[in-house]
Amino acid sequence: MTETHHLPSLSALRAFVTVMETGSFTAAAQRLFLTQGAISKQISLLEQHYATPLLQRQHRQIRPTPAGQTLLPVAREVVQKLKEVERQIKTRSDILSLQVYVSFAVRWLMPRLGSFYQQHPLTQLRIDSMVYEPAELDPDINQVYILFGHGQWPDMQAELLLPELLSPVCAPSMLAKLQSLDALAGHTLFHTTRDYEEWIAWLDTQGIHTLAAYKHQVVDLHHLAWTAAASGLGVAIGDMALLQDELEQGRLVCPFDSQLHTGSGYWLVYPESYAEHPGLQDLLSWLREQAGGICHAP
Repeated sequence: MTETHHLPSLSALRAFVTVMETGSFTAAAQRLFLTQGAISKQISLLEQHYATPLLQRQHRQIRPTPAGQTLLPVAREVVQKLKEVERQIKTRSDILSLQVYVSFAVRWLMPRLGSFYQQHPLTQLRIDSMVYEPAELDPDINQVYILFGHGQWPDMQAELLLPELLSPVCAPSMLAKLQSLDALAGHTLFHTTRDYEEWIAWLDTQGIHTLAAYKHQVVDLHHLAWTAAASGLGVAIGDMALLQDELEQGRLVCPFDSQLHTGSGYWLVYPESYAEHPGLQDLLSWLREQAGGICHAP
């Protein structure tokens, strides 16, 4: 059986704390948007509950009695904690706006998002996809991003989620045809930039400094390049973190053992003024968990 029917009124506790903070019934009434009579009634109810005086007047000042001194810190803590809980619940009910690359959303974020809502049912996310990073990030806008780079965005906070680790990927049916680097010359290499940056960087680690011997196909999304590779249309450069599911399930394979740490990665980026938002803290802790504990502050 619960004992809550023996607890004092929250309104009475709030009135008592406010009188102690303001030093008068009049000031307390003004702060709580009540009449002075209503404040007096709440204090009277609280004294009846404890069957002892809680306040006394001394030289036109209101002081707590010994019983009031015992009650005050507890009442203040209760009122403060309830205010904090109210703030957190209301803040979490605000929609947290997250902007993220299409490939990252499709390959990594969305398949895992169900567990976020299970752990944090009060936090609502609005997820907007993008192909390219915004030209400028405004620190005065409450907007959260997952961006690719080295962690440097002016006037923004950034935390590393997934470091980039590159290696060629292809369909399992092509594995037997790619027993050596020389065999790459007979297959199409998929690129997501016209400067072939990722392939050039990886091949450079293998001592190959020209792409003249290769066939090339440019697409505008990593998602398209990896889908084409999984269909056996050629070989793409894959980010091992984003392709974890495809590699584990065997839809894609790595024909070569060498992997390139680029020094770049995917970062959660947000304005400093937004850092204490409970919903953002929920998202950040969940992302750390999903990333396997490899998050690092810049």
